Amino acid sequence: MGNQSLPKINTMILCTAICGASVFLTACNSDNSGKLGNSGIGSNDALKVDALKVDENGYLRNRLGKEVVLRGVNFGGWMIQESWMCPVSGTDRQWANLDTINAMKNQGFTDAQIQELFDTYQDNWITADDFDFLKSRGVNSIRIPFWYRNFMSDESGTWINGDNGSAVETANPGFKRLDWAVTEAKKRGIYVILDMHGVPGGQSMDHSCGTLGKNEVYTDYTYEQITVDLWKAIAFRYKDEAAVAAYDLLNEPQNNGGYSGPNAWAPGGTRAVYETIRMYDILYRAVRSVDPFKICIMEGIWSMNLPDPKYVHKGSPDQNRRYSGKTTVWDNVMYSMHLYDSKLNDINKRVNELKKARNDWKVAIHVGEFNNGDNQQTNAYDLYNNNKFSWNMWTYKIAGANMGNWSLYQAANKAKADPRTDSFETIKQKWGETLLTFSSETNDINNGFSVMRGMEQYFSPAMNHTISDVITNSNQTGFPVDPVSE
Repeated sequence: MGNQSLPKINTMILCTAICGASVFLTACNSDNSGKLGNSGIGSNDALKVDALKVDENGYLRNRLGKEVVLRGVNFGGWMIQESWMCPVSGTDRQWANLDTINAMKNQGFTDAQIQELFDTYQDNWITADDFDFLKSRGVNSIRIPFWYRNFMSDESGTWINGDNGSAVETANPGFKRLDWAVTEAKKRGIYVILDMHGVPGGQSMDHSCGTLGKNEVYTDYTYEQITVDLWKAIAFRYKDEAAVAAYDLLNEPQNNGGYSGPNAWAPGGTRAVYETIRMYDILYRAVRSVDPFKICIMEGIWSMNLPDPKYVHKGSPDQNRRYSGKTTVWDNVMYSMHLYDSKLNDINKRVNELKKARNDWKVAIHVGEFNNGDNQQTNAYDLYNNNKFSWNMWTYKIAGANMGNWSLYQAANKAKADPRTDSFETIKQKWGETLLTFSSETNDINNGFSVMRGMEQYFSPAMNHTISDVITNSNQTGFPVDPVSE
């Protein structure tokens, strides 16, 4: 819709359930898509990991028993910036989103000014036109990375505008942004995966979590509790929203990104695995205390170093990966891996790990991010699709760099904002309408963006790959399964 300011959620869509004072985004008749007809997601499209038949466990099904495979993109760089792919100065892996905020504060920008700049950026990075394009390609899922600073003004857990998202109308910019995205996706038959990309203190040493070289959520109880509070608030708000397919509890935990330090544990090492599973169990139980039903995603980095979800119990790092605060069974979970392997043998190894987890443990399987080099086009898509893996490629859009097949759209020559020296007006201009992917209300590429090499030859066929009696595409006949006439 062009350069739009963030709208309020339509009150015909947003309703209050008097059930633990839950807030949710379903249609007001609660059992269908209202006047959206065949284009929207209704309550019967809510997903669950199948547990009906022995030979079918580990697949996604909606409430009417129809099998669904999720395919789509990540909205990387939208709600949390990474300097290598976004129009902001900063050396890759030496500059994180928190550095941008701190640099603006050092210039004397107020909190209100900083919020205005990020609102401008996010208003233009993704618009309704982008959702229209993805719908036209049959995308049926979008993974949305976000971080705690979308909702909180500091690492102490202070809610922006004092608002934790528990009321129907919210003044918190993070919840407003997610509300808008869920609504835009829902009415186009697209599911959303909510991805916690960065927590206070960091869940990895890498810049992708918004901070650098910390990884402190595992050793600082205050950070742990703030992360718990944030996930409970998110689950409370979206628990009854069918278009929210899953909660991705932690993005790439223990990705040390080449950093060193006291918490830079090797990703597959004993301490890293112990702390990761302990944290997953804490967050899983926190979410389940609010939302008993939504799929929870746990990520294995960089291999399937997760436990049998039927047996997660208190233990120490040397007790065969059985860790948590107390005996727990993880139910309705999806295990995910990010596949950044370029060699076919390595890709096959990871695919086999995922298949084994599904076969042995009856968990759903997800490739949450991937770039497989030349093998992405020639082999990876077929491997994921033929094995009925759900997947979201990294990423939809890049500005300020030329990154080959890392995104569907990219504009290499975008001016980068320097938060250390650029004025408020200059940053606002660099993060304004020049970042729109398309001319307003069209799919006409604009502002120097170009199509990824191989999108038409590979991505589009991968999206259109069909499996008998399985929903794989938002444009398939009969999707959603509970349409309502006008």
